[in-house]
Amino acid sequence: MKRITVILFAVLISTVSQAQEASSLINAVNKKFASVNDYKAKVLMKFALPGIKINTLAGRVYYKKPNKLRIIAPGIFFVPKENPMKDIPKLLANTKAYTSIITGYETVQGKKCAVVNVIPLDPNLELIIGKFWISVKEPLIYLSEITTKENGTIRTQNYYGKYKKQALPDKILIQLEMKKFKVPKMLAMDVKKKSKKKEVASKKTGEIYLLISDYKVNTKLSNSVFTKK
Repeated sequence: MKRITVILFAVLISTVSQAQEASSLINAVNKKFASVNDYKAKVLMKFALPGIKINTLAGRVYYKKPNKLRIIAPGIFFVPKENPMKDIPKLLANTKAYTSIITGYETVQGKKCAVVNVIPLDPNLELIIGKFWISVKEPLIYLSEITTKENGTIRTQNYYGKYKKQALPDKILIQLEMKKFKVPKMLAMDVKKKSKKKEVASKKTGEIYLLISDYKVNTKLSNSVFTKK
């Protein structure tokens, strides 16, 4: 009986420790996010979506916290409704709305990362669970998975370079569950040949690449940037 008590106590201590470390990492990430009030930058968008044909597009991206985001580019394009560029900072900032714990450690892009699970306290929210691979040496999210009731899982990889200090990635790879993802009506489905229907159906994941450069940070962007046509 004594041995069982000792084991349970050890498990409890370990769980509390992992929760505290998860909170510490998230707080450090939030501190970096908080330093960026707004930004504008150049963006190059590439799409690899089964059944949908969208050309590579160049444009500009604008962000203002807590979650205003706009991409302006010629032609037709889209990014997920649960857009990690704007939604992750807002999600993690509200630390009272979720509980977090480290479930393990993995290497991502050569960095040792803690796998932090974020579970909302309100079961009625759209979010089911968020998973974040956060470097243990620097408060940067290298990989994330956001699972929602409506759109399934959106997986995002961030690649950092010149703007690493502001936690602003140079490249973002967004992977979507095409079976659950709702494609906007404005996009024409490119399933023209019956011989290719099976090939399209077998591809379950779509990808969107964002190459971002020439950031201008904290320039006091006007709200009109996000509303004018």
